Amino acid sequence: MAEQDTTPKKAVRYSAYHIEVPFLDHLDILVEPTPEAPLLVVDLKRMHMNGGGRAHGGLIMTLLDMAMAAAARNGDSGGGRFGVTVEMKTNFLRPGGSIGGRLSARGKLRHASRSLAFCDGELLDAEGQLVATASGTFKFVSRPKGDDAP
Repeated sequence: MAEQDTTPKKAVRYSAYHIEVPFLDHLDILVEPTPEAPLLVVDLKRMHMNGGGRAHGGLIMTLLDMAMAAAARNGDSGGGRFGVTVEMKTNFLRPGGSIGGRLSARGKLRHASRSLAFCDGELLDAEGQLVATASGTFKFVSRPKGDDAP
């Protein structure tokens, strides 16, 4: 994947980009929309840390999972569907940063069929260093009719 531009842009809540995902709001994860695939970003706070004072692995996996799912959705020819994770593999390459740092994740759609999407993701720290990579398979699903839940 190409090197990501981690220069701060206009970041918005995911609900302003696509749909409300309360878990992302809880973690203060924002999205910077782009035509190819959104960049998910988080400015690291105490609540994002593990016991060693570095970004928690669960936060890193959440960023990668949502970035890949967003890339899958952007490439969906079925229109209006979203992707649910079928499987995901993550490789942690270095510690993910500390309080005051920033993490950014972007996904890339590798292939999509009628019902599945195969994606890769990368997560960078504020210095542009690769922190983690992931690959995942996502199933396209539609919201049930009449589902107006946020």
